[in-house]
Amino acid sequence: MQPNELKTASLCTLRQSFATASAPAPALRTGFWRARFIGPWWLRLGGRPSVALSGLRGWQGKRFLTPDSATNVLTRGDALSMQCRECPSSIDGGAVAALTYGARGPIPWRWVTDELRALDDRTLLGMTIINLPLLRHFAFPFLLERDA
Repeated sequence: MQPNELKTASLCTLRQSFATASAPAPALRTGFWRARFIGPWWLRLGGRPSVALSGLRGWQGKRFLTPDSATNVLTRGDALSMQCRECPSSIDGGAVAALTYGARGPIPWRWVTDELRALDDRTLLGMTIINLPLLRHFAFPFLLERDA
């Protein structure tokens, strides 16, 4: 599917797209990537308030400082540094670029992993996994689009 078609795609379709995409090469992990909430209407509608309630009010996307480190970009600046490493996906076992906040990250972010795969050179499909009982079985999708 084309990135534009994923905006309103079902969770099943998003999972299938994620499964067929590949881990973004380190050279691709540079600069600012603008975030977009995708999926069913209820997920798109609840995405921004959920992220705001968890401490990332005004989330705009992610900035890769190096291929191995990134930060979240907020309307009022950058916040919450992340480490990026290539590893097997907790969703399907395939290779992903995984962004983690570390054990010293604030609650709830210390339990969050954003798994990324490249749809093309300008679009990353992300799946947020919350590593807590019951929640780890759900993946919350989002797109990251390279800022022009």
